[in-house]
Amino acid sequence: MVRRLPTTTLRLGALVLAALPLVLADAYPATALARGKAELAWTVEDSLYLHYGVSSQTAMGDDGDPKPNLRYIHLLGYEIGTDGQMPALTTPWEFEELLFQMAAFVPAATAREGDEWEHEWNFDRVSGTQALNAISSYTFTELTTYEKQECAHVVGTHKLKSAQADTVLPRWTKFELTTDSYFDPAIGCLQGIRISMRGSKMESGATVDDPPAAKNYAWDAEWKLTRTVDSTDTDYVKKKVDIAIFNGVERLWALRNKEGTWPYGTNVRGGTALALLALLMCGEDPADVRMVESFRLMQESELNTTYDVAISIMAYEAKYISKTEREAFLKGGNDGKQERKLSQQDLAEVQRLTDWLIQNRNEPNVMWNYSRDEDSPARYDFSVTQYALLGLGSAMRCGVVIPTGYIRKLVEFVRSLQAPDGPEFKRVVDYKPGKKKNGKKGDDKVTLSTKNVKARGWAYTYAATYVPDTGATSAYGSMTSAGITTLIAGLDIAANMEDKARIKEFDNNAQYKNWERDTQQALDWGMTWMEYWFSVTRNPNHARAWYYYYLYGLERICMLSDVRYLGTHDWYFEGASALITLQGDDGGWGGAVDTAFALLFLKRGTVRTNKPVYTGGPKE
Repeated sequence: MVRRLPTTTLRLGALVLAALPLVLADAYPATALARGKAELAWTVEDSLYLHYGVSSQTAMGDDGDPKPNLRYIHLLGYEIGTDGQMPALTTPWEFEELLFQMAAFVPAATAREGDEWEHEWNFDRVSGTQALNAISSYTFTELTTYEKQECAHVVGTHKLKSAQADTVLPRWTKFELTTDSYFDPAIGCLQGIRISMRGSKMESGATVDDPPAAKNYAWDAEWKLTRTVDSTDTDYVKKKVDIAIFNGVERLWALRNKEGTWPYGTNVRGGTALALLALLMCGEDPADVRMVESFRLMQESELNTTYDVAISIMAYEAKYISKTEREAFLKGGNDGKQERKLSQQDLAEVQRLTDWLIQNRNEPNVMWNYSRDEDSPARYDFSVTQYALLGLGSAMRCGVVIPTGYIRKLVEFVRSLQAPDGPEFKRVVDYKPGKKKNGKKGDDKVTLSTKNVKARGWAYTYAATYVPDTGATSAYGSMTSAGITTLIAGLDIAANMEDKARIKEFDNNAQYKNWERDTQQALDWGMTWMEYWFSVTRNPNHARAWYYYYLYGLERICMLSDVRYLGTHDWYFEGASALITLQGDDGGWGGAVDTAFALLFLKRGTVRTNKPVYTGGPKE
């Protein structure tokens, strides 16, 4: 976590010159007046997406020393301050973000060539490595041309402030970094960064009997600003999204193996079901010979895990979603029909899959595990449970009757696992962005809730925690979206029960209404968490881990709750700005799973419930 220190100093060379005798000023007027100046402050719009791609990375040293695997740095304008610091809410840092932070720091003021400033860093949460305390010194050396732009060349030297205790492994024993930053005052951000890092870490031996070993880092790398996207230019983003979906669909088909499936590790059915779901939601023809063959192969595969079975049901439903219905819910409405006229064969298969889900809940646990495991009856997780309920919701819309006795207790258990507390603030309940005129954006109109709401999220396989003194929480983005999905899906299933079935589930209507009210409250807390930690450039509070999975979760909860903005963020166009930039030259976003998640986000591929659940945020 970075912290802003009152000891940060800016030493101006002009102060020294002002103290010289006047005769010297007359003798050396050029020295006193000719130094170039620049406004060194980050001034990009909150809605601007910035992408810094790695143009080069090399390593020296021994063959056994770590090699750089740096990727990219991306952020939206709201994720960086005028001095170039990213807020604490963006932790944990990726290692390249840590390097970027040190290179991006500026005085947020007008500076002249020769000016110097300093800063102290405390990076206490870094993804995949240990904390780092460093002291940085900067010099604005000159105005120069970089990538055909006039930029302020800032040289930074960064050294380890203090090593960790000898008993802590791994630990930095040496860290020396030189950064050459090229800051473009015209656009108010960096155009590029060159780094030269020399460091050493003590790490544990290969076995418990081996002594600690030193690993040396001798890295050189460069990032360049490769793309910016104005996420408020929705016409431009839409055009790029259409192209991205077309190329992504082609790539996903190309990732099918020669057997006609998309295995994810050993999970043939689950990977295939996810790919088919994405392709169908992107408008591919269910009668396509490749689609028919892949469904046949999927049906013939074994039923192994909750993921496999639940997503299979969702894929079967997607075969029968009409174009009219999709157009209706993409426009924020509902045609009221949601007709699923399944063939007898497909209906029988959905019934079989639903029966498996019901029978394989990890009882006596009320949640689901990867599969039923009598040796670990307490094991559950939010990820598979949300997919189980999404699958049951699909089955219900396909005409399968969901038995009673599953929803009430499950949702109550989910509520009990929500973080017990969280930061408190007034949510945005209505937001209208100021319109642009002559290149400038007008004032936004923001309406806040009348009462404070606590941001309370979820973790993976345990009750989430929150520490009021530090603000630390174990909740993170993808699991909080999973918790929200579970509550929304539970509300939807209960609302669509026959009256007799609902009474059997809840004993009486009064208890159902109380359960519904308490679940809505938990939803409000969950959506508040997503608003507070909002990001489309990371999995909040989890760095880049499961990034595309998180984006699909974000899309899902916003579609299910009919939310256009999370706080003041246009979640779809900000996320789409990132995805159209991250797409590879081959049309994909890595493997088949991440490509499917990205396509489902871009196509807004979550099926709306009959009655969208209100979660307190601004609508379309």
